[in-house]
Amino acid sequence: MNNFFSSPPFADGPAEFMLVTAAIVAAYAVFTLVGFGSGLIASTPLAALMPVARVIPLLAILDFAGSGTRGWRTRQEVAWGALRQLFPGMLLGQLLGVLVLARLPARPMAVALGLFIVLQGWRGLLKKAGAATGTVFPAYAYGLFGGILGGLFGSGGFVYAAYLERHLESRPAFRATQAVLIALSTGWRIVLCLSLGLIDRELLATALLCGPAMVLGIHLGRRIDLRMSRDQLYRLLHGLLLASGLGLIARFIG
Repeated sequence: MNNFFSSPPFADGPAEFMLVTAAIVAAYAVFTLVGFGSGLIASTPLAALMPVARVIPLLAILDFAGSGTRGWRTRQEVAWGALRQLFPGMLLGQLLGVLVLARLPARPMAVALGLFIVLQGWRGLLKKAGAATGTVFPAYAYGLFGGILGGLFGSGGFVYAAYLERHLESRPAFRATQAVLIALSTGWRIVLCLSLGLIDRELLATALLCGPAMVLGIHLGRRIDLRMSRDQLYRLLHGLLLASGLGLIARFIG
């Protein structure tokens, strides 16, 4: 264990370790602000240093700790009806996504993850913050699609958020429900990853090492939330996603 902490498995030196730490801080600041985005932002620097099949369960552990704490604090605001509508599809989708994750090679997974992140960033920048698009699919479909993306890429929270934003007028209810849903989905993902052998002692130690950066990010997110407009936050999030995804694709294709 002492050797682990003196030489983290996902960094070849202090510079890389600091870069990964900064990415985790930024990821969980964004996560605190909008209720999703940690996997989309932190996965790129992490996937450049460790296999995607280890990045996803690592972020699941961190997401569970962060969203579980937040969901417990705001449990009185949770819209349980909306959560129950998304939950069954999410369970099945996570199972399908994790099964695929355990079987695909690392390089195609990394490129696919990069393309997925770029798509989300570009899509977000092309439309205005808060623009309504209408609810075309039932709640089960949102849960299923978000679960698949969460299990495969660790990044399904934006799908749940898209559904909840259209159905919950109360901002506190949206944030509380999103936090509980992310806690449940990441908890289920951790169980699936454990059953498939994707989580071991070294990964748990890595998550513990990343814990302080996550806590700092959550604290910064709470402070920033008081100063940024919704449009500024929206543009920042999707700009970061676009740059993050392009960086990951360039590294693995080049």
